[in-house]
Amino acid sequence: MAYPKSFIEEIKARNNIVETIGRYVDLKRAGSNMIGNCPFHSERTPSFTVFSDNYHCFGCGAGGDVITFTMKIENLDYRGAIELLAQRAGISVPSDDGFIPQKKEILSRDRGLLMNKLAARHFYENLIKDPEAQPARDYIMSRKIDGATMRRFGMGFAKNSFDDLLKFLTSQGFTKEEIKECFLCGISQKGNYYDIFRNRIMIPIIDTNGNIVAFGGRVMDDSKPKYLNSSDTPVFKKSKHLFAMNFAKSAVLGDKGSDEGVSGAVTDMSGKLIMCEGYMDVIALHQAGFTNAVATLGTAITGEHARYVARYAKTVYLAYDSDGAGKNATQKAINLLSEVGIDAKVISMVGAKDPDEYIKKFGKAAFARLLDGSVGQIDYRLSGILDKYNMEISEEKERAVLECCTMLSEIFPEYRREIYIARLCDVTKVSKQSVEIAIRRLEKKKSSAKNVEFTRNAIDEMRRFNDKINPDAMKYPKACELEERILGILMLYPEFIEKIKDKLSAEHFLTEFNRSVYTKLLELHESDRFDLSYLNESFSPEQMGRISEIVAKRRLVTVNGEKALTQATELLIAEKEGADLKSPGVDFMDRIKASKKKHGVSDKKE
Repeated sequence: MAYPKSFIEEIKARNNIVETIGRYVDLKRAGSNMIGNCPFHSERTPSFTVFSDNYHCFGCGAGGDVITFTMKIENLDYRGAIELLAQRAGISVPSDDGFIPQKKEILSRDRGLLMNKLAARHFYENLIKDPEAQPARDYIMSRKIDGATMRRFGMGFAKNSFDDLLKFLTSQGFTKEEIKECFLCGISQKGNYYDIFRNRIMIPIIDTNGNIVAFGGRVMDDSKPKYLNSSDTPVFKKSKHLFAMNFAKSAVLGDKGSDEGVSGAVTDMSGKLIMCEGYMDVIALHQAGFTNAVATLGTAITGEHARYVARYAKTVYLAYDSDGAGKNATQKAINLLSEVGIDAKVISMVGAKDPDEYIKKFGKAAFARLLDGSVGQIDYRLSGILDKYNMEISEEKERAVLECCTMLSEIFPEYRREIYIARLCDVTKVSKQSVEIAIRRLEKKKSSAKNVEFTRNAIDEMRRFNDKINPDAMKYPKACELEERILGILMLYPEFIEKIKDKLSAEHFLTEFNRSVYTKLLELHESDRFDLSYLNESFSPEQMGRISEIVAKRRLVTVNGEKALTQATELLIAEKEGADLKSPGVDFMDRIKASKKKHGVSDKKE
């Protein structure tokens, strides 16, 4: 049966994947992930890795989400695994009609999105035309926000009225209860409905599909609260959205030139995000050309935010305010981002309290230099380690030096590392020679692990010889590689499906397995219940392992944007149509030889 998406999300949320797998596997921390010996094949060296939302064995290829693991480890079908996980979580399984008894929602998603769109248009018209909005226009000018930026972000104005928006939306056919459900009006103790946003500059919150899902309202004076943000609604969850991500993703994914309406980027933004505290900081950065800037929506960063960011960026620059609250928020963000494998860097804005003020004082070139100089983050980490230990106690100093050496062994190039080695030696009074010996030992240990990883990769690349999951891969190696590239990008960024579904049909896929995966992704997209967990309904745990492998490979690639998807799509269509088609056997052997050469595997017999 097709379980509701909300139920599947709750199943996964209440059955933490690390805790669930930890029932069966002894897991240990390895950086931002957990590792252990695979329960599905015999091994001495752990190759079973658990990430924040899925798992993958780099030895046998098993992988998937918490549902896949439960199916495989307990030898259950899809429904059996769902029922077991629901029982553990103490929640009810939906009845055969697909619904769980719950409070009936007044507002549908489609009507909620339409209401927000009309409200944003109304706010914009107020700002542009209404005489009452002159203070708002003056405030925007005082913040040096130009007309192009104002239009780009759809800024507007909520009148100082209790029913201006209420009257407009009811005239458009919406009920007062629907408007209240969308957090655009409230109800007093006397039962009177009133506009929630009043006398504020309005900033729409837009998701990555271009839908207006919520609003932020800012006052123009010192009254409190400075920002008023939409609460969670049927179309909006604070923990799942970032302000300006609809613009930032083009820069982060490397789609240069696709982000219209702003000046050219002043630094390379691929794989990088700038995270700020407020909307105005983000707007100022975008106007200055830093179109990879985002902000959380009236709440501190959460683990869910971090996992969301990890889909897009490998590096995040934290540009929080320089006050005490900002420093606390910075430390929390570093911890959460590091847990999901993101390199968190700290921007120190000496002489200004936030990015907006810094750019106004020193200019965008100076801010770009803050981004390019990543020493701030290393200093931040080094200070954090040293502050944990009492340097007057020998055992604690020893642990501090070892932890610092472990961190410094990851710093390249060598001259950059030496800067921090010197600082460590100065603080701890340990000789430079001793620190360098310790780092070389750590590097040697890492090198051995890296050689093991290279060997695994070589075996993985040559596995096409006997591919039981996708036997067509050996016949069409080039097409298979393109297909997996497309599938990986779409599974990471499902919003791209809408853009290519009319151009790329399932018939363009030359391998049957990849064709079936693409067909299922299209079905999930059309059903408006896109969640990769639903693939467990149609594919075996072994096949889910291959699907998780496809996603894992794309996560290692920096550029996964629309341009990369379009290029792969065009090449695959050309393959299907016979353009530049080579002999599959020859092409495959060339790939094997290249793989052997890459990993130093000799063809000579010993």
